[in-house]
Amino acid sequence: MENLLYWVWLSLCCTPGYTTFDKLIAELDTPERIFAATESEISSCIGERVRDYTMLVRKDLTAAKEVLDFCIRHKVGILTYADAAYPESLRSIVGSPVLLYYRGQLPDFESLCPIAVVGNRKMSAYGQKSAFTIAADLARAGATVVSGMAKGVDAMAMAGALSEEGRVIAFLGSGIDICYPEEHLTLARETVKNGCIMTEYAPGTPPERFNFPKRNRLISGVSAATLMIEGKERSGGMITARHAMAQNRPVYALPGNVDSPGSAATHLLLRGGARLLTSADDVVRDLEDTYRGILNPFAMASAEPADMEPVLRRLALNGCEEKKKGLGALFSRKSAASREKEVEIETDAQDFADPILSSMDPEARRVYEAIPEEGDCPLEALCGEHLPLRTVMKYLLKLEIKGLITMLPGERVKRARSL
Repeated sequence: MENLLYWVWLSLCCTPGYTTFDKLIAELDTPERIFAATESEISSCIGERVRDYTMLVRKDLTAAKEVLDFCIRHKVGILTYADAAYPESLRSIVGSPVLLYYRGQLPDFESLCPIAVVGNRKMSAYGQKSAFTIAADLARAGATVVSGMAKGVDAMAMAGALSEEGRVIAFLGSGIDICYPEEHLTLARETVKNGCIMTEYAPGTPPERFNFPKRNRLISGVSAATLMIEGKERSGGMITARHAMAQNRPVYALPGNVDSPGSAATHLLLRGGARLLTSADDVVRDLEDTYRGILNPFAMASAEPADMEPVLRRLALNGCEEKKKGLGALFSRKSAASREKEVEIETDAQDFADPILSSMDPEARRVYEAIPEEGDCPLEALCGEHLPLRTVMKYLLKLEIKGLITMLPGERVKRARSL
């Protein structure tokens, strides 16, 4: 238990999505050694100007003890980076989470085929039906559906998988004790019964808008593939797709009406090399050799798909049932943000510390410096003989996560602020 306390302390010190933890664990091996490290040792790992430095040298376990006590009282699981069950796929991404809080059945990630299904919160009838049907077919074939439990495509995909009693994993952009959006309480409870809800954010963390782009790297990072159903060019789903590209995970995109704003993201991805998605069969056939014994493409045609409307009513989605009062034992707190208004999940820049750029790869800095200080430029202007578009996109994703750039419609980019 004492070892777990230091893991919780370290997670509270390391900003999600940053490379602080990656650097510390590579040099100092364990959270106990990091806690015992001198200011000089911490500085040599991450530098003194990084925002996490102050927390790391403070050596205060008070908050960590409170979090651990909460998890014990409410039976919240904690999966640390050192645990054997920690997904190997997350060890290889930039900004690996220190730990994950979870409720439900902890997945054996090595024996699963997780597939992310993401898209717009405001979806068309076409997007709704596609998300539900594709996710249901994936579940029938043996895949695990991964999503973010947001309104729209996320919720429809989770409902589709649950309609087939499939396994679902949802990554939150808040603490494990906060159901966001609140009307997804039934969906959350059903997910816990049939899968798992996970988050790297400590209990009590509200669903702030800057949490979601960071959360999305985990959705793509843990998944064998990412499916984009619908989305605008500046949307959370696009962030997830860009994460998947940078993590060398395949991305699939569902084509739509060329006049529909909700198809802008999927068409942009298809032009950029994403794989065509017309049904779950496209994905399952591509992955069946890699996940032999887990995926069964023939199972998709073995039964009639569930009727969507009764499933949505059962899960209280789309206003089909009155919102339940009281969050119960699973989610015991509400945040001011979730009570007042829905959080916008866009690719707007975040206000991070100025030294971030200096801590990044030289190639990422060169891409940033090629972007004009005023105005914007097309992505192709950043490419060169030894810098193809795929590589540029990888570095742009890192810069976007750090809040240094803003991706614009029409495959353009601008600096988010002056350093």
